[in-house]
Amino acid sequence: MSFHFWKLPDASRLAAGVLMLLAMAGCAGTPEFAELEAHVEPPPGLEPTEDAELRVELRDASGTLAETRATPGGSGPWPVSLRFDRRTLEEARSPRLSAELRQQGSLTHVTSEPISVSTPGAGPLSLPLDPRP
Repeated sequence: MSFHFWKLPDASRLAAGVLMLLAMAGCAGTPEFAELEAHVEPPPGLEPTEDAELRVELRDASGTLAETRATPGGSGPWPVSLRFDRRTLEEARSPRLSAELRQQGSLTHVTSEPISVSTPGAGPLSLPLDPRP
């Protein structure tokens, strides 16, 4: 006994075709996750308030590629990890990593010079925070 796709009723052929397309699209669009590790280094003597929020962002000219938020504790450094599709970084133009600290609703500290990023997994990057000018 042999199976002939073209002998199926129209609705069955359509359903089978859609399933095959979905399967092929699923394989092509599977993300390849990568992680970027960093240590945010606050200035000496900074103790964040209880409501403090740390935001670390990977950006390029087109906008935000990855972002994470955390509640910093202690005097630092504060470890953070960004998880994203590796292809996002490969396709990015001049990706840069930066951080900002908000306390009591105000932006108090920022990364003065964002750090260039070329490959994830190369070890933790050091990301200094400076008082906001």
